[in-house]
Amino acid sequence: MPVNSRNKGAAFERYIVNKINNYFLSKNLDKRVKRNLDQYQQKGQADIYLDNIAIECKRYKAGSNMPRNNWWTQTLEAAGDKYIPILIWKYDRQKVQCIVPAWLMSDVPRSNKITLMCPLTDLCENIDEVLQKANGCK
Repeated sequence: MPVNSRNKGAAFERYIVNKINNYFLSKNLDKRVKRNLDQYQQKGQADIYLDNIAIECKRYKAGSNMPRNNWWTQTLEAAGDKYIPILIWKYDRQKVQCIVPAWLMSDVPRSNKITLMCPLTDLCENIDEVLQKANGCK
């Protein structure tokens, strides 16, 4: 039976929203995220917004030839100058991965051109620091 890629993408977005919200609950943080349903009506919007962070989610089969640099370009476009870009993706039967601007998780100059790839678990474990850095540049 063929897979509906739009349904697969929406299910992955819901999965990421639940992961983020569950982490916030576990840390007693009064924050919640939800899917941006306007993305289906207006081009160039992120899948999820968290404060001043734009999150783009991608879900593809293993061995897909979809290049991550195209995803990062799309994430940058959705973030524009107003938001900080984060890309979260998963290939079938592999762990969820992220690309974030390196300055959010390390001491490097602020630039979206210098990125860091990490598992989603690493991003979640450092979310307090990430949010503090992200909110410090509003």
